[in-house]
Amino acid sequence: MKEATSLRGDGSWPWTAWVDGEDILVEGISTAFGGDDDSEDDGSTASGFNTKGHPGLFACALPMRDDDLDALRGSPIPRMPFGLHADGTRNPEGAWVAVVFDGVDNAPAVLPVIDLGPGKRTGHVIDLTVAAARLRDAGATADNFEARVTYRIIGGARYLTSEAAGTAASTRDT
Repeated sequence: MKEATSLRGDGSWPWTAWVDGEDILVEGISTAFGGDDDSEDDGSTASGFNTKGHPGLFACALPMRDDDLDALRGSPIPRMPFGLHADGTRNPEGAWVAVVFDGVDNAPAVLPVIDLGPGKRTGHVIDLTVAAARLRDAGATADNFEARVTYRIIGGARYLTSEAAGTAASTRDT
């Protein structure tokens, strides 16, 4: 096994990310967002692709560092281009993640990043669209879904800067 370096960001986030080769690994609690039935979300995303009217959208939001937004200030996850363009076409330079639900024996769901969040105060590590959350729980909605996950930001380490990574806190075997 090789060692992975931890990413702390500014140290204020309640979870840690890990560099594993060219990827970034994160473990923690996921939630769901968007879709036609999410009363707290108008469907707008930072990528420009709207979640309303797209019930089969398999995608996610990551808490990528943005020091101009209180909710994302100091995140260990670097800012990366979105996996989908505003028109819904694949961005070949964009970020994609492989998500594995703990306790489920299945292949990872590989999802494009389309939005920012969840915010630091939630303690969550990723938001999944409702369709993606339903891979784990067929009854998932934006209001009732939480699941423990491990995700890998494919090629995410190439976006690290010393500011985004913070000082390596420790290493672990992967």
